Amino acid sequence: MASKTNETAIELWRQVLSRLSTQDNAAIWDPNYDGSADEKRMREAFAHAGWSDALIEGVVEEQRKSISSAPVTSPGINPGAEAMFETLCNDIEAAMDRLKLTSHARVARGIEPRLRPYAAKTNVVMTDESIVTVGTHLFRFCGLIARAYTRTNRLDPYRWGAERYDKKAASKLLLSSPELLKYWLMIFISYAATGTNSAVPFQPSKKHELLLFEQVARSMEVFAIAHEYGHHHFDHGRQIGGDPHQEEIDADKFALRISYEIERRPVIYLNPYLPSGAGGILLLLALETLRSVEGLFGGAKVQNSDTHPGVRSRIARFESIAILKLEEFAALRTFRLACTRIMDLADSEVLSILKALPPSTLKEIIPVKFGSE
Repeated sequence: MASKTNETAIELWRQVLSRLSTQDNAAIWDPNYDGSADEKRMREAFAHAGWSDALIEGVVEEQRKSISSAPVTSPGINPGAEAMFETLCNDIEAAMDRLKLTSHARVARGIEPRLRPYAAKTNVVMTDESIVTVGTHLFRFCGLIARAYTRTNRLDPYRWGAERYDKKAASKLLLSSPELLKYWLMIFISYAATGTNSAVPFQPSKKHELLLFEQVARSMEVFAIAHEYGHHHFDHGRQIGGDPHQEEIDADKFALRISYEIERRPVIYLNPYLPSGAGGILLLLALETLRSVEGLFGGAKVQNSDTHPGVRSRIARFESIAILKLEEFAALRTFRLACTRIMDLADSEVLSILKALPPSTLKEIIPVKFGSE
């Protein structure tokens, strides 16, 4: 791995984190918090999902090890998020090494004590260094969307990628599973209300759901972070007169390239959601739905159309910007179709339910209004 030359970025990140940590809504982890009640609820939820005592104990022990060995890029941040971020960044940087790309040597990493799913790149003035950051709740959001996607997909696995797809029949299928539809609804209500998963019931994956869930969640997370590495790699935001829409397309292309390279050396199992770009599609569409839900409750749009092209426009480019192994990319089209169709279906049903409620009810559900970030 390339030798790091990111000292200025690290120092700047310390200053930025110090400022962010003092804000009233900063998501700071309390090291003295007694998590025994949470662990008890987690064990009960896993048991309800059909996990054996031995498997549950393995999950708990692995979580403890991960937390104890987590790096400290952002003092005061949940070490579980630190451990996850380190693993994903290491995977991305290893892929860049294999592709003979060295720009990551000038990147510092950090986790912002910021609510809502969030990822960003910050330039360090007067240097070629950058800081790649995520919010504390990016991974939770990706995990919840991945779990809801997995359960929707499994309602009829062969439906979503089929050439003859009937959206009305798909809608009827989802409506026949009210608990699953409620799960989708609560994800977006919770994040629109609080920027967190606090209102979403903890429903861990059952054993038969686990592989697909992990594939989808990982592909979403890799895409989100690799996209920000792409902004750094291309020096976005440093040139006067740059085209911000093209910069987003270029960063998407970079994220697809990295996702493809990571999948060439899978961790344990093959993951078609990485090289296909399906995880990126699911993430972009889920964030678009979240923005729509926030808009219903009077929230300000976080993403500015002046700097970001439309989500549909970005997704449409996936077919043309995947310059690596086009035939293989085309063969993985069913995964992109499944993610697009399932997220479109969830978006349609969630928004139709919320739009049918009177404004007074919406205010009771979500009293919080977001300002600009």
